[in-house]
Amino acid sequence: MDIGRSLTFYTEDPRWKEKLGIGIGMILVSTLLSFVLVGVVGFIILMGYSVRLLQNVRDGVDYPLPEWDQWGDDLARGFKLFVVTLIWALPIFLVTIPTVVGAAMTDSSGDGAVVFIGSLLMICGGCLSVIYGLALAFLTPGITVLFAEDEKISSGLRVREIWQWSRERVGEVLIVLVLIVAVSIALSIIAPFGILLCGVGLLVTLPASMLLTYLIQYHLFGQLARSGKPLAVVPAAAPVDPFGGDVWQDKPDQPTDVL
Repeated sequence: MDIGRSLTFYTEDPRWKEKLGIGIGMILVSTLLSFVLVGVVGFIILMGYSVRLLQNVRDGVDYPLPEWDQWGDDLARGFKLFVVTLIWALPIFLVTIPTVVGAAMTDSSGDGAVVFIGSLLMICGGCLSVIYGLALAFLTPGITVLFAEDEKISSGLRVREIWQWSRERVGEVLIVLVLIVAVSIALSIIAPFGILLCGVGLLVTLPASMLLTYLIQYHLFGQLARSGKPLAVVPAAAPVDPFGGDVWQDKPDQPTDVL
């Protein structure tokens, strides 16, 4: 796994400035329109665009950063990945129910027993949320890679295959997750420095940090997908016929001349 290249690969593209500029502009517009939910479309397109990046890295494309020329297709594949992500996140909403019930019990009653039960429910709900959240984070690379194989929602929900894929690459997956967290923290620290330009810089640095986080994350996922591809089977060379033929073959008995 080439960690260094995942941090700088986009600068190798001859058109990297134009591509990043389009992505930053789209994120900025989507953020400004998020209050009317229209901006969600832009982020879904970014998800689909990132899937194409993953596929390019997986397939060994020299310049994996895609062109912004498949808006409709990116919207479709991004929406399908969004559905997959939402389905996987549903258990988190379910395990928060005990937390909500426990909070209501502790706030609405002064009875010590009720407060104790409510506190216990809150603790249990919180622990379940953390455990499932960590498990989901561990499975996210596998979910994304398997979805990117054929861009079908069902492929991102193959629990058994995703678990097996993640377990076989547990070391690489953990390295990728740690690196993603580190990059996210680093970019979140750097982005606010745009305020030094009278606040106008934030309109560039914040969307740029979000875009770079996506690109680095999916480049790493692409490397995981590429390392998991089976090696091509090269047929063994045919043995040479010692009697001058190109290939050794069983030949029928032939009469020999008798002097």
